[in-house]
Amino acid sequence: MLAGLTNVLFEFGSRVIVENATWHIQPGERIGLIGYNGTGKSTLLKVLVGEYQVSGGTVERSKNTSIGYLHQDLLSFDTNDSIEQVALGAFERVLQLEKELEEIGKELEKTGDEKTLHEYTDRLHEMDTLDGYTIHHRTAEVLQGLGFANSDLKRPYKEFSGGWRMRVLLAKMILQQPDLLLLDEPTNHLDLPSIEWLEKYLQHYQGSVVIVSHDKFFLNRMVNKIVEVYQQQLNIYNGDFDFYEREKAIRIDLQQKAFENQQDYIRQQERFIERFKAKASKAAQAQSIQKRLDKLDKIEEAELERPNIKINFRVDRVPGKVLAELKEITKSFGENTIVKDTSVEINRGDKIALIGANGKVSLPYFESLPV
Repeated sequence: MLAGLTNVLFEFGSRVIVENATWHIQPGERIGLIGYNGTGKSTLLKVLVGEYQVSGGTVERSKNTSIGYLHQDLLSFDTNDSIEQVALGAFERVLQLEKELEEIGKELEKTGDEKTLHEYTDRLHEMDTLDGYTIHHRTAEVLQGLGFANSDLKRPYKEFSGGWRMRVLLAKMILQQPDLLLLDEPTNHLDLPSIEWLEKYLQHYQGSVVIVSHDKFFLNRMVNKIVEVYQQQLNIYNGDFDFYEREKAIRIDLQQKAFENQQDYIRQQERFIERFKAKASKAAQAQSIQKRLDKLDKIEEAELERPNIKINFRVDRVPGKVLAELKEITKSFGENTIVKDTSVEINRGDKIALIGANGKVSLPYFESLPV
């Protein structure tokens, strides 16, 4: 086991996030952590890495387990370093070795001392063991896979927007290759090519991965287990998202039938108690039945909890067929041309996907789907 929770109770003030929660993460698992907004998915990740302390139960982390945690709070990080330097931070020991080799090499040139030569040789061996000579190539490869051009690598990190910064931090975490990778909404700031790259990478990742996501298609491709945060409980399903949906429907149906059967039983017993509690010959039996009912482990009704969302767009008058139209539009930011001589018409009832690489769209593609 890499990490896990055993009978955990976690609270924010008077609000219970999870109660009696048990979940153990094993090597090689691909886990989707799901639940409605506000149920505590991101909070659970912070519990796993030790940022939050639990009210009860135990949080377990193997001493030898390295954990990488990608979350939205990382966007507060800022630096003048290039994005390549930020991502290379994944190789802290290798970078230290590079400095030591340079310093010891200079000393060796001056003195030719045998002890210095041994130190230099030891550092070279460690560098080779860590595959340290390839870190610049690997870093560039990962950054380019996440959408950066080769010309971007030397640009300062602080010049990039939040979405691109998150990609740099994701690259750094990928390069660290932790035993357990915790990803909180990793596709939020990625375009389609970058998502495809990330999928291919994670499919061959040697460690375990926990992904918080609302994207069922992404989860279906990525995970072999679902952990659902629901009504302050953790429900575990050994399959992808489609399996989870089918299995949850079955579990709810079984729970509802068990609830209804138990309610029938309770009503029968209560009728017996009410009928015979005043009769001397049956009073003791009625009291015994009442005690059994008092100790009965009640089954909850399987009421499917959903967010209470109501959206109503009021339209005072029905618009015409054509809602908006662009004719031979050209738009540039400096030398970056976004669109050139582009025309498009948006009709009432259209469902339109506007796709393209983040910040690099030259000719957007409009796909119109009728209602």
